[in-house]
Order: sequence, then C-alpha cells, then structure tokens
Amino acid sequence: MNDTKNIKRRVPKILLIVGVVLMLFLLFQKSLTAFAEKFTPTSEPVEIQTPTIFVPGTNGTVNRFNGLIKTLDSKADVLKVTVATDGTVSSKGKLTSSTEHPSIVIAFKDSSDDTLPVQGKWYQLALSYIQKRYSFETYNYLGHSNGGLVITSYLEEFQQPDDPILAKLITLGTPYNDTSKKYNDAVTSFTQLKETSELLKGYLKNLENIPDTIKMLNIAGEVDDTASDNTVPVQSVFSGRSIYQEQVAEYQEVLIQGEKTSHSELVENQTVVQLLKDFFW
Repeated sequence: MNDTKNIKRRVPKILLIVGVVLMLFLLFQKSLTAFAEKFTPTSEPVEIQTPTIFVPGTNGTVNRFNGLIKTLDSKADVLKVTVATDGTVSSKGKLTSSTEHPSIVIAFKDSSDDTLPVQGKWYQLALSYIQKRYSFETYNYLGHSNGGLVITSYLEEFQQPDDPILAKLITLGTPYNDTSKKYNDAVTSFTQLKETSELLKGYLKNLENIPDTIKMLNIAGEVDDTASDNTVPVQSVFSGRSIYQEQVAEYQEVLIQGEKTSHSELVENQTVVQLLKDFFW
C-alpha cells in the first residue's frame, strides 16, 4: 500500500520535470532558429550603383588606395577583397545600395611579377565572389602599374559571359612594354616603339577579345624631363595604344608633369584625382 502511495506522489513530480525539460528544449530550439535567421546571409545580392574597382601593382595591398578613395569621395563605401594563391577569396567591409560611388579594392596575396600571368584569373575569381553578394551590371576600373596589365589579361583571356561589363577604364603608369631601356626610348611622343618586349607581344595576341564598348584613359607620369616616372618609361605606358586604341570605343592618353609624378605618387597627384572624377563620374 505504501509503495502505491509513493508511486502516486512521484508521478506528478516526474511529469512536472518532463514538462519543464520539454519547455526548455523548445525555447532552446527557438533561440537557435532566431540566431540562425539573424546571421544567415540573404540569398539575394544587394543592388548597388556602378562601382569603381581599384587594383594595385606589384606588392600592392588592399590598403594601397586608402588616401585616393578618401580624396575622391569621403562618404564612399569600400569593400576590400583579397585573393590567395590557391584562389580562395576573402573580404572586409561592405557596400550599401545608398552610396553614390561604391569602391572595391581587389588585391592579391602574391602580386609579384612571377604571378602576373595568373592575376587576370584571380581577378575573375574576385569578380565572381563579389557578384554573389552585390548586384551591378557595369563597373569602372582603375589599374595602377601592373594593375593595368591585370585587367588586360582578364579581358583577353579570363572574362566570363556572366561577368559584369567594364564600362570605363583608366590605367595609370602601366608598363605595357616592360620597363627596360632596351625596349623604350626616352621620349614622350613617338610613332614607333624602340623594340617590342615579350610582355607586349603576349598582349597583342588576343586583343580582339577586348570588348569594343570600353572607354579608356591611359595616364603616364613624367618626373622633370626624364620621359619616365622614375620606374616606368612614358613610351612603355603609351605603348598601350597598340593594344587598345583600335579596339575600344574611345581611347585617350594624358601625360602628367610637375609635382607628385613619380610612379608611386601618381595615385596622390591632384591632376590625376580630378581626371578620375571627371572620367568616371
């Protein structure tokens, strides 16, 4: 009899415990669901206005254009994208639909001259990564130094049908004909190259793949009267005309002289800054 009474007393307690455990379990599950919903990325890319993509030259990082972007538009959102040598892509920052001039910087973990042949492919991987997060049909591009060769390689060899369309292109201090005096005369005006480098020969093979809708501005810097920006000869920069001039919708060349015209300083030159604003926006 006592055993029966004890069992009856235990039943409500057991049911109560089971009920409490069940309630806690349900609350825990609800919390996990809410957490997942909060931190799961949206499946729809964020629509943004036409961005400007910046790509630096040899050994340049995603911070290379910090000053330039701030000068161009201090209110611009900035997305910084890095591509590793195995093709994996990572990013910092974010873009919003409200910003007028969204900026994207793409850099490579190894941007040495040795990896130049594959940097165009890495650039395409970065574009694909960006498009999964942001929606835009066209973009502008600024390539400093080898950054101009990156976009040339991409356009000729690695561009995909689903990629956004390059509308306006500026290359700045880009060594299309290498940097050696073997290939380049110390001149700012010419009709014929001293000698065509192997680098330029490579880009001349597939130039027909470059879209004919692009508007391009090719900028060179000259320190004093050296016909060079102390790194890249003016003739090498303007040899880019042999790739682009007859291929794109518009092609212009501009020689920058005076202060801050050395190779690394060109991205800080006030004339260059104004050219960028006028040409892109």
